[in-house]
Order: sequence, then C-alpha cells, then structure tokens
Amino acid sequence: MEISEVKVRNEFFVSALFVESTITDYLSEKLNIKDSINSELLGNHDNALSFSDKIYALMESENLSIIDKSKLSVFREIHLEFIGNSGAYSLEESFTSDDSNDDFLLILYPQNDYLPREEKLTNACYQLIGEVSELVSDYTNIPEVKMTKRNRFFN
Repeated sequence: MEISEVKVRNEFFVSALFVESTITDYLSEKLNIKDSINSELLGNHDNALSFSDKIYALMESENLSIIDKSKLSVFREIHLEFIGNSGAYSLEESFTSDDSNDDFLLILYPQNDYLPREEKLTNACYQLIGEVSELVSDYTNIPEVKMTKRNRFFN
C-alpha cells in the first residue's frame, strides 16, 4: 500500500475516533449520563454500544437529510471495511462490501478523469472524512477539530 493510502486510512481511523467521541458526548448529554466513560451503555464495556450503534443512534435522534444519513452510513461501512481488511494491499482492495461503497464515494465526490482510481478514492475518502466530521459537529453542537494537513490534497 502506498504512503498516501496508508495516511488516508489512518486519518479515517482518527476521524472515526472523533466522531465516536462526539456522538458519545452527545448521547450522554441527551440521556443525562454523567460519566460516559464508565457507563455500561456508552463506555468501553462488552455491553456498550458499538461504533455502528452510535452512528445509528445519531441518525435516529436527529432530523438528518437522506444525503447526510447516506454519508454517515457509508462512513460507518468504510470504517468496518478498513478494520476487516487491514491486510489489503491497496485502498481499492479494502472496499469489499457488496454495497459498492467505493463507487458511491466516487459518485458523491466526483474526481478528475485523468486521476488513477486509487488517487480518486484517496481524495474522495478525505472529502468524506471532512464532511462527516463537520456534519457530526454541527448536529451535536460540539466544536470540530480542523485538520489542516488534509487541505493540501485539494489544492
């Protein structure tokens, strides 16, 4: 896997941590849970909600548009694919879902035709990361941490 592909996967995981933490804080506030870290529902316990469950909870608790729900859902699915395919030799090989998340990304975030598919996927992943982070931040009213390094890929 090329360095840029490894970086986008790593940034995806960092973003997933931000998203999960933000949703956890949001849900703990909504459910009036004072200590979300030690909570049986939201903490790091076997019975606690998974990353996917928290995404679903946010999607159900807010009036999100179909596009926003699709972005969150694809983000969740790609996260699961990256975890499940950690030994993939390329970014494209990481996308193994029957849902064709890679094609959805390229439809949602069209890229220049002259770029190789791997680079298109890398750019689209960065765009999804940025939009999902902003989306979660906006809907939960928790400030987003901006990652300035990703901006160099779009200039």
